[in-house]
Amino acid sequence: MLQGRKFQFRPTLTIFVALALGILIWLGTWQVHRLEWKTDLITKVESRLDAAPIPFAEAIARADAGEDMEYTPVKIMGEPRSEVAPVFGSLDAKAGIYLFVPYETAAIGTVYVNLGFVPQQVEVPILPSMGMSEVTGLFRRAEVPTPPASWFSPKGKSVDGLWFVRDPMQFAGEAKIETVPYYMDQLSVPGREWPKGGTTRIEFNNRHLEYALTWYGLALTLVGVWLVFSLQPAKGDN
Repeated sequence: MLQGRKFQFRPTLTIFVALALGILIWLGTWQVHRLEWKTDLITKVESRLDAAPIPFAEAIARADAGEDMEYTPVKIMGEPRSEVAPVFGSLDAKAGIYLFVPYETAAIGTVYVNLGFVPQQVEVPILPSMGMSEVTGLFRRAEVPTPPASWFSPKGKSVDGLWFVRDPMQFAGEAKIETVPYYMDQLSVPGREWPKGGTTRIEFNNRHLEYALTWYGLALTLVGVWLVFSLQPAKGDN
């Protein structure tokens, strides 16, 4: 196919191809980094879920020291307060809210606990039973949406009082109480239908290798197209 053809450099075509090639390679490399991050995340979650819960105060100290404590089983002994923060969300394709309730503890002050999901059509008591009780769950950092998702994410609260981001500092700021920048996802509670605990997402899609190969494949195809358009029949050929 290349016999009788001569390479002819095309500056304009080459510039546009180089720009597109750079973008495709960047996208492929980004997916490789995402693959490494997702693999580490899955390994971390699987290794932590069966561990015995540690005091929330210990988890905070380790997190503040730079250790990644996400999804670590934790526990507190505290009493629920009345400043409930409903966060808009869904579960199994059903719209509803996640109930965030501040618990007053002796060890670390106020800690927000995500008691779990309540469907839109279900009415439940706003607060769990008052009084001191032990709560166990998974240690979580405040939710911080990142681009491009953050470009389209609503901010603050809806007109009917639902929050859009799981951020205990925002909840506490409105309630005028002190809290820590971490919260707990409560585990499932036997005998309690709603709020439904144990709803932390612990299964993650991992198709980043497929995406990376797609971007790199497009980059290779683009180089092939550039070569085809740059090879012209030699003079004298018909």
